[in-house]
Amino acid sequence: MKKNQLMQSPNDKRQYLALTLPNDLPVLLVHQQDAEKSAAALTVNVGHFDDPAERQGLAHFLEHMLFLGTEKYPDAGEYQHFINHHGGSHNAWTGTEHSSFFFDIDTDYFEQALDRFADMFRAPLFHADYIEKERQAIEAEFSLKLKDDSRRIYQVHKETVNPAHPFAKFSVGNLLTLCDTPEQSLQQAVQQFFKNQYGTRRMSLCLVSPLPLQQLEQLVHQYFDALPNEVCAKAALSQPLYLAEHQALQLDIAPHKFSQRLVASFALPDIQPWYKYKLISFLAHLLGDEGPGSLLAFIKDNGWVNQLSAGGGIDGSNYKDFTLSFELTEQGVFAKEQIIEALFGQLQLLRQSPFPQHLFLERQRLVQWSYLYQEPSTALQGACDLSVNMQHYPVDDYVYGDYRMDLPPEALYRELLGHFRPDNMRVMFIAPDIKANREARWYQTPYSVQPLQQSQLSHYLQAKVPASSHLPQSNPYLVTELNLLADAAHMTKPVLVAKESGFKLWFKADTDFKTPKGHIFVQLNLPNCIGSVTQMASSRLWLELFQDQINESFYAATTAGLTYHLHVQHNGISLHSSGLAGNQIKLVADLLAQMAFCQFDEQRFDEIKRQLIRHWQNHSKNKPVSKLFSQLSSLLQPLNPDIDQLAAALQQQSFSAFIAFHQQLLKQVHLEAFMLGNWRKVDAEQLSQALKGWLSEQQQGEALPRQRYNTQGIGPVWVKVPVEHSDQALVIYLPSRQKRPVDMALFMLANHLLSPEYFHVLRTEQQLGYLVGTGYVPMNLLPGIAFYIQSPAASCADLYQATLAFYKNFLSELEELDEDEFVQMKQGLATQIKERDSSLGSRAKRLWLAIGQGDHQFDLNEQIELALEQLSLTDFIAFFYQLLAADYDAIFLATGDKPAHSHLTEQNPFNLLEKLPLLSEWL
Repeated sequence: MKKNQLMQSPNDKRQYLALTLPNDLPVLLVHQQDAEKSAAALTVNVGHFDDPAERQGLAHFLEHMLFLGTEKYPDAGEYQHFINHHGGSHNAWTGTEHSSFFFDIDTDYFEQALDRFADMFRAPLFHADYIEKERQAIEAEFSLKLKDDSRRIYQVHKETVNPAHPFAKFSVGNLLTLCDTPEQSLQQAVQQFFKNQYGTRRMSLCLVSPLPLQQLEQLVHQYFDALPNEVCAKAALSQPLYLAEHQALQLDIAPHKFSQRLVASFALPDIQPWYKYKLISFLAHLLGDEGPGSLLAFIKDNGWVNQLSAGGGIDGSNYKDFTLSFELTEQGVFAKEQIIEALFGQLQLLRQSPFPQHLFLERQRLVQWSYLYQEPSTALQGACDLSVNMQHYPVDDYVYGDYRMDLPPEALYRELLGHFRPDNMRVMFIAPDIKANREARWYQTPYSVQPLQQSQLSHYLQAKVPASSHLPQSNPYLVTELNLLADAAHMTKPVLVAKESGFKLWFKADTDFKTPKGHIFVQLNLPNCIGSVTQMASSRLWLELFQDQINESFYAATTAGLTYHLHVQHNGISLHSSGLAGNQIKLVADLLAQMAFCQFDEQRFDEIKRQLIRHWQNHSKNKPVSKLFSQLSSLLQPLNPDIDQLAAALQQQSFSAFIAFHQQLLKQVHLEAFMLGNWRKVDAEQLSQALKGWLSEQQQGEALPRQRYNTQGIGPVWVKVPVEHSDQALVIYLPSRQKRPVDMALFMLANHLLSPEYFHVLRTEQQLGYLVGTGYVPMNLLPGIAFYIQSPAASCADLYQATLAFYKNFLSELEELDEDEFVQMKQGLATQIKERDSSLGSRAKRLWLAIGQGDHQFDLNEQIELALEQLSLTDFIAFFYQLLAADYDAIFLATGDKPAHSHLTEQNPFNLLEKLPLLSEWL
């Protein structure tokens, strides 16, 4: 057994032990003293590239089957039940060349969970009873994504590469590819695939826990030494992704949702050997720059594009696509040649310029700070990330590999730029009105392929650098040094440090996470943006136009460790900035100043208005379940009207009417703010002065009450929602009538217990749909629970009857419990409620939410925990009967008709809204 040392940050207090078990399984053990739970993740170098040509999707199918019973634990739902009831979670994914399995759980049950987890990879049963059920589940998953544009475009990509490369295979699988053949049953095929592909030499295992390393080492030997190691490590891919005939092409693709995009991609070799330099991300930073003198600035000034993203694209063990994706305007659709020419002009600028070492060192400094001051991850996130890293980095870089950014040799930079040639490029044009002469298999995507003309390639080679183009300047928002607050400066709760007419500021210095970062939230209550649907639509357009206008001047901040987000929220507009504390107050002040003095251009008004309306119209093509949840939000929240209403209102909005709206927007402003992180009291005073100075230049107003529709007394109602999808879907929402901590505990516990069982019964056992679950859904400060299911075959009436039968059966099982069993069930939820904030960001959002909800003692979780502890089984059963009552105010949102002979009242969503009384609440 070999042990190794790892490089780690001096601020990383975790202890690591890397070792290799006698069966050649690489293991990384992590002792994280403050971890709330324990977690494990196992990644295996097997993915859909390894599927047999005659059974594509088999790796994905195997991933599903591994959860459905093992030699030691044969019950198909036992693993999920055990994890969930002890405060944990679990999942898995299958990629091109890797698959990963992971879970977390209350540490007291970690050993028992590891026993179950290891047995999945030692002796899975592949029950014949579940082969057909999971085959149907794969088909449902495939059907669910038939209209997903990312899948549809991905399939076109697969059909236009070297067919001998495994990327060309169909990854998901369906009933046609996963079936019995005369030579071999599907059960035999998955057994053989597991035996031939899954072995310790292809695996990497990571455990993260508060348990000592010595104990973790004992556990890993006890449960994982027995994993088989007969399978050898995989050979390298031998076939190139592209042959010469697959390059210098233009693909025209018709999307399902409205989209106008131009994508240029360049083929690179395997970039893994370059990981130490992060050259790909640095080049993406140079080409994707959005500041003055950038490629985006030039083509946006010409009215051709709205957005640019750089550096994405598929990658694997012998290939990488570097893509530049342009979101086109109406003019841009007819300027594709000019956009590509401008791209090659920008590349020419890079070739003519020396390696921009000063810019590289700026990026390097930010990455190094991220490494030195990384916020602690949860045990689960840490285990997942590290088990994947173990597949890609040498042992000493398991932790450091993601952050390592050495200065590259000049020759390597030039070699990389050498791949950005016209003859090594593919162009995709994605738009609804393309002329297609082919149809992609499986997803029926219309597309066409044509070679780029030699004259085009020659023209691109001769592209000139645009006169306005230059490399990014040194960043004005980048601080030169970081200083952490002393631990003594830490504050346990936010304090209201300023309260004046029209203004409140909350402040909390926080040193728990040992990070030089902070968060600032600003909520502007603006009565002139919520008075009508037209005003609400206009406020959303105003925000899009504002962000479009300021993007170039504030882009530098987003590359200096700062981020900002603006949203239409509550009674107005919210601003949230985060990142390095230095210069963040300046960023917020600058953003607010721009807000007060911005001027809009009619041409951009027309373009952004058109884009926003199309975005809203695309909403009708979302998954049915998503559409139902959106409709639920509109039914309950007056300030979140139906998407179709917003689109119709905005369609009528003229530029002159919008300017009139803009001139009134910031009148009667009330501002509430919150500052948390690596700041001193003097910093809070500086922010307070900046906010008050800005407010003094506006017309100030008073705080506004929260508004909601009151659903009490409507009884169970069936709301039919039309969708553009062949699947049927049902969402059942059961709201609480009160918002006491005990009501929250009741609904949380109901969801905690129902969620895994509902999934297992309706999805795994009955195969009614792939998208199946329950969720704790608080709305308007009231707790609630939602059941949701989407089915490619069953009617909404059948989904309703199946859910009702499940609920009644669950209730009968609940009545058979004794108090001790109930206490154990409660403990799993209590573990989750007790979890400390995992990062400064999660703490900031929790406390800001508490401020918005009027919880100024910041102790709601503690109140819920106490209510849960005092909750009796008798009260819980009574609560379940209450939800089942014939007059309970349940809302059934469905894509189809209600069941026959039902006591449910059917309502049109707009008619229902007219009947609901509007309530205003002061917090």
